[in-house]
Amino acid sequence: MKKTPPSPKALAARFTSIDSLYPFLAGILIFIGTLILSSCSKDDNEDFSADVSKLAGTYAVADTDEYDEVENYEVTITKSKDGGANVEISNFGDFMYVPVKATIKGNTFNIPHQSFKGKTMTIALSGSGSVNGSVINFKYTLETDDDYTFEHDCAATKK
Repeated sequence: MKKTPPSPKALAARFTSIDSLYPFLAGILIFIGTLILSSCSKDDNEDFSADVSKLAGTYAVADTDEYDEVENYEVTITKSKDGGANVEISNFGDFMYVPVKATIKGNTFNIPHQSFKGKTMTIALSGSGSVNGSVINFKYTLETDDDYTFEHDCAATKK
């Protein structure tokens, strides 16, 4: 038996019914969601080599603690093997025997939170600042595992 095709009026009624629009609406929502998520992805190919190059070198540091006592010492900033915007600071605080990791993006200098375990204690440090020409101004906080916190304000001038 041959089926008779539905009338145009019946087709229009079926097409405009909510039940028949669910797959179409779901497809549109998935498409829009995909566009939004792809536009928000981080650009992994960003080149920070110029920022790292301008930061690399030896610096004379004036490190002021929360009691306004100033200690002068030198640090060396080098490009990190991790690449990207990553650098390493040797002789950080004039007490670190391993390099401290930091990043440079434009004029923003950041020392992400990191912990170091010694023979008798663990310390954590973090900080941030800015680069202006050959000077890095930054603050860092040092926390010990026996609940002491030290805050420092530094000016590092490239030699």
